[in-house]
Amino acid sequence: MSDYFELLPEDIEYLGANYQGRWHKLAEGSGKHGLIIKGFRIPAGFIQSVSDLMVLVPSGYPASPLDMFYFDPPLATEDGADAGALSIEQHFGRHWQRWSRHYEWRMGEDDLCRHIEYVSNELQRSPAT
Repeated sequence: MSDYFELLPEDIEYLGANYQGRWHKLAEGSGKHGLIIKGFRIPAGFIQSVSDLMVLVPSGYPASPLDMFYFDPPLATEDGADAGALSIEQHFGRHWQRWSRHYEWRMGEDDLCRHIEYVSNELQRSPAT
């Protein structure tokens, strides 16, 4: 399995500064690419304090938008509240909890850094917090 695909230099800088030694790229099949951040911090209100975060990176990124995000192990709220729009999918030999969240991608402005910040903000806005 080859993990060759390009990230923007600013993505690599951001990942190195914030997730040194905890991120890696994966690929499977023809053109399916992902980025995994191990031990991504989860805010209070969830049972888990960390989970692996995965982002699927489409071919053509950054012109092609990043969309949704995934966790393994799946996240659950301490009070059992439903975060909504969740499902389980298999990618890269693992089962991931998909968070179906969308925003308007602004080509030339948005990138992986902003997407990861979006993930953090969505977790803060979830029913768990």
